[in-house]
Amino acid sequence: MEPEIPMIVEVLYRYFVTQPDPAFWPDRFKKDPIQGHGLWSFYQGLRLGVQLADASLEKL
Repeated sequence: MEPEIPMIVEVLYRYFVTQPDPAFWPDRFKKDPIQGHGLWSFYQGLRLGVQLADASLEKL
């Protein structure tokens, strides 16, 4: 079975995942751009998830 990524995931990815910018990364990742950008993107995704969860709980 081939994994499929829903279109909304691709749209959100293109909107929220920025170009690599070492200014956002902790100093220890400045020399490892793949890990630095991956960590930054993961962190931004967590922040977005928490904001979405918080917004949905306000409606209850």
